Amino acid sequence: MNPTPDPTPASDDGILLAFPKGLLGFPQLTTFRLFEPQDGYPLKFLQSVEDQAISFTCIDPVSIKADYAVHLRDEEAEALNLESQADAMILTLVVIPEDPRRMTTNLAGPLVVNVKTRVGYQIALNAEVYPLRFPILGQG
Repeated sequence: MNPTPDPTPASDDGILLAFPKGLLGFPQLTTFRLFEPQDGYPLKFLQSVEDQAISFTCIDPVSIKADYAVHLRDEEAEALNLESQADAMILTLVVIPEDPRRMTTNLAGPLVVNVKTRVGYQIALNAEVYPLRFPILGQG
């Protein structure tokens, strides 16, 4: 399988993204489709191409925490081949419990994607500064 995403996928099929190192706990899964449901902002869905039973709900973290910022180390920025911050899309993974009013997102493990190359990496941030379980709907 070619790890380089197709630059012009059909919108109904989502946007093809490559994560060369996989995601935390899923290093073998390196290709995902990102879906943005109509009227679903800020939630998005990330589905594995290699194992379609594996999918994640994601969120634009700035939509729930306006001051959220990811400061990449030089080697991370280089691996992503980012020419500017505007080229980076940041997503965080969402946990939806039985009571969806208690949804949380992991601010310590964002996904950073170069929107031009469609290659991304999951970055590990300081969990003391960035909560692993940040409430999406206030303190619920």
